[in-house]
Amino acid sequence: MSGILGKLLTSAIALVMITAISACSIDSPVVVEQDGLSDVADITQNPASYIGKSLLVRNDVIQIIGERGLILDKDRAFYGETILALNISEKPLKVSVEDTPEVLIMGKVERLALASIQQNYDLKLDFNLYNQYENQPVIIAEDLILSPDPEDLTRHPEAYYGQPLAIKGELEDLKSYGIFELDEEQAFGGQDLVVVQPQPRIKLSEEQTVIVYGVLRPLVTVEFERDYDLGWDLSLQQQIEAEYFKKPVLVADKIIILESKKQF
Repeated sequence: MSGILGKLLTSAIALVMITAISACSIDSPVVVEQDGLSDVADITQNPASYIGKSLLVRNDVIQIIGERGLILDKDRAFYGETILALNISEKPLKVSVEDTPEVLIMGKVERLALASIQQNYDLKLDFNLYNQYENQPVIIAEDLILSPDPEDLTRHPEAYYGQPLAIKGELEDLKSYGIFELDEEQAFGGQDLVVVQPQPRIKLSEEQTVIVYGVLRPLVTVEFERDYDLGWDLSLQQQIEAEYFKKPVLVADKIIILESKKQF
């Protein structure tokens, strides 16, 4: 009997420890997740390898269908097809296809069967809009967010201020006080995007490819110190103000470190 009680006590202690650790993770304003992006071209070429799997996709939206449908561009010019994504989240995504906006989608792949998908996800879909995609692979978008390139934010920040964003780029010029830059990884000559990471800060490395979730704001140090836990003393505030004042800055609340593409 004492052995059973001892095991129960050990399990209870372990549960308390796990709960405490989980609470600490939830409280942290900046977390790191390791993940990879999947290619639309791979999904459409090898749908059987993706059906039922959760994934992360980042692509241009080239067409809007009804209130829920997005047609994502293929990744590669020489093969693969476009793919339909159905937004089942509660947040509508307002995009203008004239700008071919990029979105980041977290979801899973299914074969489109309109009747079962409408029932399973409590959707009302117009048959005439979606019947041409029947039995084709579809991404069920559980979460999606605007994901423009860093260059888009530095060139036209006013279009993105105050919106939740997820920006992909390569880390450069890491500063110990929580400022770094995101490079677009392409030789277009665009200006790098400045990112501020509030405390507690996570360790990052130069040239890592990441996706940074956050909100874009013009940098005013007094406002940033008021709104975020940054730990900048007065001299550091003055230095940052001189270098970055009123520049568009992405304030990070989540960072995903991208691994190499997963093999299915």
